[in-house]
Amino acid sequence: MSKGIPLQHQSNILLIGDSCTDIYDYGTCDRISPEAPVPILKVNRTESLPGMALNVKKCLEALGNTVELHTNKEKIVKNRFVCEKTKQHILRVDRGETKNVKPFPLSRLKKINFETIDAVVLSDYNKGYLTHSVCKQIVSFCRTKCPIFVDSKKRNIACFEGCFIKVNQQEYRQIEKFPDKCEMIVTLGAEGAMYSHKVYPTTQTEVFDVCGAGDTFLSAFASHYLVSFNEEKAVRFANKAASVAVSKFGNYSPKLEEIL
Repeated sequence: MSKGIPLQHQSNILLIGDSCTDIYDYGTCDRISPEAPVPILKVNRTESLPGMALNVKKCLEALGNTVELHTNKEKIVKNRFVCEKTKQHILRVDRGETKNVKPFPLSRLKKINFETIDAVVLSDYNKGYLTHSVCKQIVSFCRTKCPIFVDSKKRNIACFEGCFIKVNQQEYRQIEKFPDKCEMIVTLGAEGAMYSHKVYPTTQTEVFDVCGAGDTFLSAFASHYLVSFNEEKAVRFANKAASVAVSKFGNYSPKLEEIL
């Protein structure tokens, strides 16, 4: 059992970020199109799931937290076409990202009662809701009030000064500008995660789908840190949570009893 996190603990979290709808079209794929060398997928069923910041919200709530979400109103859709027999992704079609997403209105920050907020989580998929300027001002406003946890697709992350920042290995290599001071966690897939120049291995598991694994890691890390205030324990807990998530298909939000 992971030490330092009680089963009934609950934190109040302010979550700000880009969100979308993940649509999965499942079907049978038995032949190649006579019109072009591409597979034909006969769709049998469709599943719709909350994606990006909405998935982070679901993951945080599955771990017992209360979440206040602020996200874009513009609709973004990621449509995945999947062979039901093999669970192989045939194609992904993205819609809505060409629209001008209105940034998070900073005026909302003054209306939030931060005395009831334990942490801020920024789920930055770099779709326009969290611009560099907006992120810089959110961090400046919130940094002295509570911890800030960030997952960002930006290449310039200097706006996240003094935050906990989680990126994957590929994103880390593409970063062009870092904050002067931050706590950086780099997820390494099957190898686990790196924090403070140390690699924390993860539980080896059969991987079915990595979609949403980063959301799970971020949510689990923040949840555990708010109880233990120990970065190493939080990384180990987040590794376990992500291992559970990738062993399931689609965006999966592991509950506490599945991780401990």
